[in-house]
Amino acid sequence: MEPLEFYEYLLSRGFERRRSQEEMIRIVDSLLEEGGVKLVEAPTGTGKTFAYLIPLITRRVRAIVSTGTKILQDQLRRDLEFLLTHYKMITGEDISYAVVKGKANYLCLDRFFKEKPEEPGDIPNLMEREWDGDLTLSDAPLETVLKVNVDEDHCTPHYREVCPYRDSCYYWSLVKVREASADILIVNHALLALKEFEDTEERVLIIDEAHELDRYLTLAATAGISLYTLREVVGALEKLGSERVEVNVEGFFRESFGHLFKEEDQEVPVDSLLPYAFTFRTQIYEPLRRTLKRVRERVKDEAEEFLRSRIAVSHRLKFYLERVSLLDRYLLDSIRSAYEEPDQEERTLLEKVKRLEFIERRLGRIGSLLRVWEEDPPDVGYRVARSWSRKLQTFNYRVEVFPVFPKEVVRPEEFRGVLLTSATVDPEDIAQTTGIEGDFHKLSYNFDYSRVTFIVERANPKRDDWKERFREAYRRIRSLHEKVLVLLTNKEHLRLVEGGPEVGRQGDGSLTRLVEALREGRIKVLAGLDSLWTGVDIKGEKGILMAKLPFDNPEDPVTYHRIRFLREMGEDPFPYQRRKAFIKFRQGVGRLVRQRGDWGTIILCDERIFRYPEFLNFLRELGVKVVHERGITYRRTWARPYLRP
Repeated sequence: MEPLEFYEYLLSRGFERRRSQEEMIRIVDSLLEEGGVKLVEAPTGTGKTFAYLIPLITRRVRAIVSTGTKILQDQLRRDLEFLLTHYKMITGEDISYAVVKGKANYLCLDRFFKEKPEEPGDIPNLMEREWDGDLTLSDAPLETVLKVNVDEDHCTPHYREVCPYRDSCYYWSLVKVREASADILIVNHALLALKEFEDTEERVLIIDEAHELDRYLTLAATAGISLYTLREVVGALEKLGSERVEVNVEGFFRESFGHLFKEEDQEVPVDSLLPYAFTFRTQIYEPLRRTLKRVRERVKDEAEEFLRSRIAVSHRLKFYLERVSLLDRYLLDSIRSAYEEPDQEERTLLEKVKRLEFIERRLGRIGSLLRVWEEDPPDVGYRVARSWSRKLQTFNYRVEVFPVFPKEVVRPEEFRGVLLTSATVDPEDIAQTTGIEGDFHKLSYNFDYSRVTFIVERANPKRDDWKERFREAYRRIRSLHEKVLVLLTNKEHLRLVEGGPEVGRQGDGSLTRLVEALREGRIKVLAGLDSLWTGVDIKGEKGILMAKLPFDNPEDPVTYHRIRFLREMGEDPFPYQRRKAFIKFRQGVGRLVRQRGDWGTIILCDERIFRYPEFLNFLRELGVKVVHERGITYRRTWARPYLRP
């Protein structure tokens, strides 16, 4: 069946023909045939999900479809199941798919039974059911999850061969098997960056919500050293070596970084970690390495003594010992393996060697990060974060290193073809931040925006009276509309959104539940930051209050280091900042009209918009009425405001 044949079938079932959707189907179909890279800007109402899924299904092309969040993964799954159901009704053919999350989201049985966590939550109950090990479905506390999830320092390829739970492993024996057989994989951008997929050259890559790709790639490529991780290493060394490790981990973090914080939970950019590298190496890293060396010698001696006492050992024990580089090769060659599974004594030795390997790998990662601190390359950024840990009973500090621009993280040449799509694709931004370039297609707008009014308040965030002007605008938008979204750029401004139980604020609970409460009318106002600008779908008449133009906070660590890097390269960073603000602004405007017939009002408390013609040109393209407020005088225009003298 041809893609447009399936599309015509859906139209016959009551779906509305959309010219832009039909055009996108053709673009995606040509990508499947020709390969390459295509970027498609598909405005709200295009139906872009159907537009790329229909060719994938009818051409039976294996694909990876990546979107921004796990919530959007679930929405994508619903759309895919709808289309697959109708496709099977017509053709009798079935196409398989799998929703895939990163390995750290799954339970490791080996770690769970070894750690015996004090607060397992409902994990034991879930294990009695038809569960796939997905820890995001568990109520176990985060600190438990970090102890029992699949960890690549524990679950090494050679240990998987000897793990006692290898045949019942949730991730490797269930999830990865399902993934390998699925025609279509639904993933998120963070997982895409981890490159945990096989045979990608046989799959087409679809990147939805591509305007957020660089942010998620940066997060996924971030590596860090935390107080929690170091305490874990110290504890493991003390347990394995039966000796006390004298390092003041808490003191290092507190004395080095404690003065940077003004609030309990916060993250801050750091220009360089080089000033802290010598202290960390001499007071933390080298003492841990010396202790590890002593412990390694004791474990090695114990293993050699054990092997010399045996006539033969199991195949699995010998296999594992040959791959951990602990014992002399001549000794290993002299040992005979005569049976498959380890006995109890062998299992005890294996566990000791495994703990040693885990510590070595953890400390190896710490050493790699320390070398980045010392080399201080210009294309790397640094941030320090801290949050209160109930488990540690102190602040858990985390020092992170990330690529300023995550180029080469996603490599289009590794796939059969690549599509990047969003309502606000900007080819220049995609190229600068991710290094991905391709043919650009801009589809037409789908909705009538003539019933949308955009009011620009006579307010400037740089002036002292801005907060009062914001409060006035907030009262006005509430008087105009029953449902209101308040889009903020600063966490502190949440305090300006007044109201009782009918007002929801991001951070009060699950954002998904808050959005649902607004849809159902249980709350009247929802105020928040980034996620509300880009990821909220409230249909019907509503009002939107934008606090200011959504320029990224220059103290945000990623933004801070991008500005710093561009300046060091001799470039003016403002075009980058302006482009990012414009993308987010377009996303924010897109929250108002989600379906045909939607209407409402947007109030912006930032008259600086008139400095940037692209913002007004965008509103002109949509057909939005723009009103500029000066005193009590309003004049309406089609995106070219004029003022009464």
